[in-house]
Amino acid sequence: MKTIRMIMLLSVVWLMSLSLSMTSIAGAGAETEADSKLIALTFDDGPNTYTTPQVLDLLEEYDAQATFFLVGDKISEESAEVVKRAYHMGCEIGSHSRTHSDMAGMTAEEIQAEMEYVDEYVYSLIGTYPKVFRPPYLSVSQTMFDSIDQTFITGYSSGDSNAEKTAQDVVDSVLASAKDGAIILMHDFYGNDKTVEALRTILPELQSQGYEFVTVTELFERRGETPVHGICYTEVQKYPCEDYILSENLFTGSVSGDKDWAGWKEAILLDGEKLEALGDTYAIEVAYESTRPPVIVLHRWKSAEDNLWEAVQPAYYNGVTACFLAKDLLAVLDEYGMTYTDMSLIMLRTFVTEMTITKADLLVRESTGPIMGDVNLDGRFSMADAAALQKWLLAASEQELPCGENGDLGGDGRLDVFDLCMMKQELLSGGDV
Repeated sequence: MKTIRMIMLLSVVWLMSLSLSMTSIAGAGAETEADSKLIALTFDDGPNTYTTPQVLDLLEEYDAQATFFLVGDKISEESAEVVKRAYHMGCEIGSHSRTHSDMAGMTAEEIQAEMEYVDEYVYSLIGTYPKVFRPPYLSVSQTMFDSIDQTFITGYSSGDSNAEKTAQDVVDSVLASAKDGAIILMHDFYGNDKTVEALRTILPELQSQGYEFVTVTELFERRGETPVHGICYTEVQKYPCEDYILSENLFTGSVSGDKDWAGWKEAILLDGEKLEALGDTYAIEVAYESTRPPVIVLHRWKSAEDNLWEAVQPAYYNGVTACFLAKDLLAVLDEYGMTYTDMSLIMLRTFVTEMTITKADLLVRESTGPIMGDVNLDGRFSMADAAALQKWLLAASEQELPCGENGDLGGDGRLDVFDLCMMKQELLSGGDV
C-alpha cells in the first residue's frame, strides 16, 4: 500500500514538473497583448560619440529598443553614424529642437525653424521624419501646439540630469516610476556616465519584472491608442474599464477653471458613502478638455495642523477621456488609515492647467460570478493563478488564498496537487475550466 501511494506521489510530482516545463515553453510564445508589460525608455540631449554609443551597447545587450530625442546642433558628421546605428537597431528618433531653447516664448516662425532643422537632418540620415517631440525643459505653449505636428512627450523623470543625483538615485527613481505604459525620461548627453551605470541595473531588473522595452510610437500602437494632438504624454495606458458598465451619471454640462479656481470645491463632488459601499468594484470616467488629465482630490480638513490634501492621478487618460480606478483611491486612504467618509471633500478638478469637464460617470464592474481557477481574484484564469496555488501548496497552506474555492477543480472540497495539475493542464490545452 505504501509503495502504491509512493508511486502515485512520484507520478504527481513528475506531472507537476512536466507541466511547469511545458508551461514555460508554451508561455514564451503564447503571451497575449493583455498580459504584456510595456515600458518606453527615452533619452534626451544627444547624439554624441561617447555616451550615446554606450547606451546603445547596453540596449543591444538586452535586446531593448528606446527613443532618442535629438538636439539638432549636436548632430555632427561623426554623431550622425550613431543616429543611424540607433535607427537600424530598431530605436526611434525623435526631436528635441535644434538649440534646446525654451520654445514657449517663441513665435510660430521661430518654432518652425527649430523643428524644420531637426526634421530635415533626421530625414537625410534615416529616410523618415520624427513623429514624436519632447519640448525643451518640458515647457509648452499654445503656439507650440499650433505649430508642431508631432506628438508631445514628457515622461517620468529619472532625475539623471541633476548633478547631485547618483547612479543609484537614478535606479531608484526609474524603478519607482516603472509601470505598464510608462515613458521614462533620461539623458544621454556627453559625459553622463551615471546614466550608463544606472542602465546596467535598470535594464536587467525591469526585464526580470516582465517588462518589454519599446519605442514611444510602438507603445501607442501596441496599446491601440491614437495620439491626440495638443496634449503631453507621460504614459500610454490600456483602457482599463472594458468590463465595467454605467451605474450612474454624476455630471453632464460644462465646468471650467484653472488650478486656482475655488469653484472646484463645489462643481463636481463625489459621494464618499456611496464609494465606500462599492468597495473596489467601481471606476470614475471623465470627459475633459485640457493638455493635462484631471485628478480626484481627497481633502480632509480639521485644522491647519490636521489637514490632508491628496491628488489621485487617473489610471488612464488619452486627452479626451480619463478613468480613475477604485484601487488607486483606496491605496491613498489605506496609506493614511482613513476611509472615504473621513474626507471633507472628494472632488474632480484640474491639477495644473486650465480645464473643462463635460461629463463624469460612475461605472461598476460587471458581475460575472466566480471564475473557476481564478484563485487570486483578478477577474481571469491565467498562469498567475497556477503560480499562486503552487506557492500556497509549497508553503504548507500557511498563506491564505484570496478565493481558494475557485481552485478546487477536482470538486472534492479541498486544495491539493491534483487541483494544481488540473489547472496547469487546462491552461496548456487552452480549454475552459
